[in-house]
Amino acid sequence: MARLLITGAGGMLGANLVLDARQDGHQVIAVDYQHPVRCEGVESVTADLSRPGEASGVLAEHRPDWVIHCAAATSVDGCEADPALAFRLNRDMAGQVAMAASAAGARLVHISTDAVFDGERGGYTEADQPHPINVYAESKLEGERVVLGEHPQALIVRTNIYGWNAQPKHSLAEWFLARLEAGQSCPGFADAWFSPILVNDLGVWLVGMLRMSLQGVYHVAGGECVSKYDFGVQVARVFGLDERLIRQASMAEAGLGARRGQRLCLDCSKAEAAFGQQLPDLQAGLQRFADLGRQGRAESLRSLCIEGGKDGAA
Repeated sequence: MARLLITGAGGMLGANLVLDARQDGHQVIAVDYQHPVRCEGVESVTADLSRPGEASGVLAEHRPDWVIHCAAATSVDGCEADPALAFRLNRDMAGQVAMAASAAGARLVHISTDAVFDGERGGYTEADQPHPINVYAESKLEGERVVLGEHPQALIVRTNIYGWNAQPKHSLAEWFLARLEAGQSCPGFADAWFSPILVNDLGVWLVGMLRMSLQGVYHVAGGECVSKYDFGVQVARVFGLDERLIRQASMAEAGLGARRGQRLCLDCSKAEAAFGQQLPDLQAGLQRFADLGRQGRAESLRSLCIEGGKDGAA
């Protein structure tokens, strides 16, 4: 099994990767700054990878075979309000990690986003030209470019995820679920389309792609293109809750701080051909999400993070 270093290990994707990779027998090095993790059998590292030289020091000490770089500024409105922070975390830190991984001889997966496209038509392939329309997307696209410049053999994965979160903030699926369980009305955007994938399914593909030594840009997202309204309805159905609580809404009425693309669905044919199988459809992903919930995944994730993390970059 590989020595796998995960950045942003206290976040939704990172924390799920820590638990799943450990269970699969990998030697896991979990790196975070704001939310360090503690888990039996996992090497926990507290480090601010946005500081010049910090990533190089961590990777030189721990010598991973593989690195999955999840750490990032992910709040779209937060990035719009603070572009300097967005570019420091999504571009500059990514470059530092890529440079360190290259020097250490480690394979690297850098997690990117469907938001690099403008969302005018959807169905985007890796050959389509990105056109970011907000600061978050601009900083993530710049991060892709810097990563490939520093580590030409790196793998860039564009995606859109949901799942159980290690932090108090809810993923979209958790947000719908919490409101439905409380009997509250849920606005769901009928004009925002995406192809969501469960973080745990994405993790399986990331590890598989590392094992196959894939490199370059790949889209790895859900097997269906759905509106956020339809996503909420499917959450209600899988959990046996009242889908009538979900009402159709539009992004224009939400008062969002940054412009969003409307049709950000990704064509994942390239990844499916390389992997030799199709990505899970929404029903399968949500069913696994529900099964993990019944198994206590949310509680396991939230007990993973050490209290009293530091302020700064993930």
